[in-house]
Amino acid sequence: MFTVSNRMKRFGRPLALVLACLVVTASATAESLPMDSKNSSLTFVGQAFLHDFRGEAKEMSGSAEFDETAAPPIQRATLEFRTTALTTFRSDRDKKMQEWLKVDLHPVAIFRLDSVSVVSGNYREARAGNPATFEVRGTLTLNGVKQPISGRAQGWREGGRLIVSGEATVNTPDFGLPEVREMFMTVGPKVKTSYRFTFLLRRPELQK
Repeated sequence: MFTVSNRMKRFGRPLALVLACLVVTASATAESLPMDSKNSSLTFVGQAFLHDFRGEAKEMSGSAEFDETAAPPIQRATLEFRTTALTTFRSDRDKKMQEWLKVDLHPVAIFRLDSVSVVSGNYREARAGNPATFEVRGTLTLNGVKQPISGRAQGWREGGRLIVSGEATVNTPDFGLPEVREMFMTVGPKVKTSYRFTFLLRRPELQK
């Protein structure tokens, strides 16, 4: 026991220092970028038998993790959308949509970004006129149901902001949502979303 105890004392302190250095390095390279909600948007199109209708998410929040050691540096993000604030710009239709989404039970839809890979372009120098293209994969929680979701997105820097724009299709039956049939209106199961998310780059060296 005496020998083992001495070895633990001998190697314990250096090991603790190494672990501490790793923690400090990780915290130095990773940074949480808050979403700029006022300059972000999410719209959707529902396909109906008589005519399509458009909608918008009015309240959203979230953040992305910026890690300079990753390629590209954004690999994780969490975004929240208030289902009670979704609108199709018609109060009667909004009321039915809220009942359909069970917003009293599930007032928030959550998207968690799991991975990002570069498809084309130089993400380090991407700008609005020459964005980089990415394949994004994540998990969407809607109606209390989690499902994987993926798609292509474009990203670029614009002053002190990092902007991501793209489209994704949500298949509503995958989330336990029933087909909508009312009189002469049938709503299709696939909802196409278009988004533009803006995140704030707070460190001056990242704003170039």
